Amino acid sequence: MSRYILSTEQMQWADRQAMQTIPSHELMARAGRAVAEAVLDSREDAGRVVIVTGPGNNGGDGFAAACHLRRRGLLVTVVSLVAGARLKGDARSWYERALAEGVKVRESATSLVELKRWLARATLVVDSIFGTGLARPLSGHFADAVACINASDRKVLAVDMPSGIDSDTGAVLGAAVRADVTLPIAAHKWGHWLGEGRAHVGRMLPVADIGIDAKILKASFAARAVGARLAQLIARTVLLRCWSKRPPDAHKGMFGHVWIFGGSVGFSGAPVLAGKGAFAGGAGLVSLVCPDTVWPIVASTLPEVMVHPQSTDAWRQARIDVIVAGPGWGGGQQALLRDLLARDESLVLDADALNMMATSSELQATLRARSAPTVLTPHPGEAARLLACDVATVQRDRPQAAIALAERFACWVVLKGAGTLVAADDGCVWLSPFGSPKMAVAGSGDVLAGLIGASLARSGEVAIADRLGAAVALHGLAGEKDDWWLAGGLAERVARMRRRIEQAGRMDMFCTNC
Repeated sequence: MSRYILSTEQMQWADRQAMQTIPSHELMARAGRAVAEAVLDSREDAGRVVIVTGPGNNGGDGFAAACHLRRRGLLVTVVSLVAGARLKGDARSWYERALAEGVKVRESATSLVELKRWLARATLVVDSIFGTGLARPLSGHFADAVACINASDRKVLAVDMPSGIDSDTGAVLGAAVRADVTLPIAAHKWGHWLGEGRAHVGRMLPVADIGIDAKILKASFAARAVGARLAQLIARTVLLRCWSKRPPDAHKGMFGHVWIFGGSVGFSGAPVLAGKGAFAGGAGLVSLVCPDTVWPIVASTLPEVMVHPQSTDAWRQARIDVIVAGPGWGGGQQALLRDLLARDESLVLDADALNMMATSSELQATLRARSAPTVLTPHPGEAARLLACDVATVQRDRPQAAIALAERFACWVVLKGAGTLVAADDGCVWLSPFGSPKMAVAGSGDVLAGLIGASLARSGEVAIADRLGAAVALHGLAGEKDDWWLAGGLAERVARMRRRIEQAGRMDMFCTNC
């Protein structure tokens, strides 16, 4: 299954390359077969399937799907929003084939009477109006048809992309179908995961493989260089690479010593939650350095964490594998941050460490000069401050914002939010499909910072991209569960899931499609 995320231009290029060896008519046949299989898996009873088609290749996929469903003995009706005589190429060919095979085809090109009549009879509606090529806002007849589908109270399966969603940005182009299920064709598209697209795709099915070679999909990034040098979804399999089964002679030194620098008056809980996140991620040892003013509070909160007042400088002579700096730190820690940047250990910069970085050209220069791995973990507001822009600009093109940060500061970036992104300074991006709105709660980012620290501290030959991807994926998967409501509970859920991965050596004990 492809995990690449392609732009519209890249997907069109890949289609053209594939058609050099696979006839376009056959590619449409394969897409139609995949849609038919998705219909069989998604329908909830044996009633009629209504496929609503448009003027282009997405509509052709719908006609091809209708032929496959007809052969399987299903009740299927195609409602075409354009006259058959206007169809061209492969779409016209599959339209004629559907008629020849006895598929019930009804035109609703000038009014919506036929569409409304058949929507009322449907148990499942297939949106095959527009796919990834839509470049203009829907209006008039097509916008009215989308409104009818959305008002039909029927389950909707979208082919490749809900009609009306910009496949590059996720923006609604005038009007858009709200699908319950979406079947990506050949590859994921950015519009599935960005902007309003996330609210319109519903449940994402695995990508339909129609025979476009993975080498072609990968080559599309260089052939049509827009945005990321390479973009992929984070796979669940990185969890196994990062948290492999512990050996019988395991000891805490194998799993790293994470040092957390943070805390201030009013924000003493943030570094504690980062400590919980580090232990949840399997760190062998966790130490915490906080200002003397909050040391008594922090030191009495989590006995497993070794807590040091900042005035002692105990950390300067200690073993350190990874430093996490910033949770609840407040301002005024520039001198200590400068010292941490000068060290050779892996460094995770979160929260107030990022805010201080945004206002100091000296700290930024020191960051860029580091040779040890550095990870920035901004939310959109912190990212905007680092990029000297507004939050809307960051959110308008999250992948580009993540890449810009990674390139500007020569480091790794974890841009938090719906569809958390991991970006490298070479332009590669990984997107997490995991998570839930429940995670919009104070402290969840602190847990992630500690979890990232633990993933970096662990011994073993695991690539940094996999370590960060695993931390983000586990954080998101835990966030989808129903048994927590505060960030401390999220850390406990992370710990339970991580232990099960380590103990069983597989993930099917708590997840599917691994």
